[in-house]
Amino acid sequence: MLTRRFLKTALALGLFNVTLWMCALEDAAANERQEQAKQYLEQLRKATDAKTKVKALQGLGELGQIKKSLITEALPDIYKAVEDKDAAVRAAAAETLGKADEPYSKAGPILVKMLKDEKDDAVKIGALRGLTALGPAAKEAAPAIREIVKATMGDKKSKLGLAAKDALKAIGVGKR
Repeated sequence: MLTRRFLKTALALGLFNVTLWMCALEDAAANERQEQAKQYLEQLRKATDAKTKVKALQGLGELGQIKKSLITEALPDIYKAVEDKDAAVRAAAAETLGKADEPYSKAGPILVKMLKDEKDDAVKIGALRGLTALGPAAKEAAPAIREIVKATMGDKKSKLGLAAKDALKAIGVGKR
């Protein structure tokens, strides 16, 4: 009987220690992600070259998918990057905007405008990936996405067409 009590107490203590250890790890990871977000934001603000801006935006996008509050401070800079002179930066910003879990009412019209007005396919693909990340909330974008599918129908290997088809699936409207 005494052995059984000892065993139960030891197991309870072990479980408590494991739980405490896991909480500490989770806190450390959260602090690390917060620090990464600050570094990416600083890179985005100070960068003069497109490559650094793109990497910062990609990092912010990944963090935004984990937890929106990590990149809330960076949102004005992400919106600004959508209008950057460099196409690669605009493409990364568009994708990050979708990954930032912004409401469709704010991000959607910008991404749809990019689909319609941009000349560069890479930027359109970034906008499509942003809409894909928004998921079913982006259903209003379906007509603009369908136009891209229709325009690229003849080219089975078109990256733009494939991204458009993926976006339609992600927002839950299929090809129609």
